[in-house]
Amino acid sequence: MDRFFLAMMVSAVLLLIVAADLLVNSPSMQPPAADIANAVPVSGRLIR
Repeated sequence: MDRFFLAMMVSAVLLLIVAADLLVNSPSMQPPAADIANAVPVSGRLIR
């Protein structure tokens, strides 16, 4: 029973961490894909 309780506590903590991470790094706060493509340096474009 103690192992089950410990597993539930660990799972709950990990779930809270993931939920908090999603709240902080929500997709609406990420820059559009075009800005990410423009951030690639010129040398990276030449390699492609």
